[in-house]
Amino acid sequence: MIYYIIYFLTKFVSFIYFPRKVYGHEHIPATGGFIIACNHISNLDPVVMGISCKRRINFVAKIELFQKQPLKFILPQLGAFPIKRGEADFGAIKESIKRLKEGWPVLVFVEGTRRIGNEPPKAQAGVGLIAVKAHVPVIPVFVNGTEDVLPPGATLLTRSR
Repeated sequence: MIYYIIYFLTKFVSFIYFPRKVYGHEHIPATGGFIIACNHISNLDPVVMGISCKRRINFVAKIELFQKQPLKFILPQLGAFPIKRGEADFGAIKESIKRLKEGWPVLVFVEGTRRIGNEPPKAQAGVGLIAVKAHVPVIPVFVNGTEDVLPPGATLLTRSR
């Protein structure tokens, strides 16, 4: 129930503040698990991915987000599960594989953190291992423009495409 309330509220806010264009829906499998391997340039990226994919997705989020309310309660309702950054988190890897084998899409930000500015991206290891162990495809996704809607350090949205 909470998922659908947040989903439709976010869709409405998106319509006003950040109208989106999504390309390549035909590449998203209709059934079964798959990994969405995405770049990460804004805190808005998980929201945009959640409302842009035709299927309900699960996603990996840094463990720090699960330590305070209301996110501690809301994130699991949205399909998020924690990962410890900066180390090999085997619990998160196992949880990813479990959810993929159950047929859920899993969103992973391959850079491991938000990329600020035009610094070159550095993908973290792990996505390939998870894909091989779960026997699922990896769908690469590129998000652009979210850094204009919610720049690093900002707390309010700015209207932009």
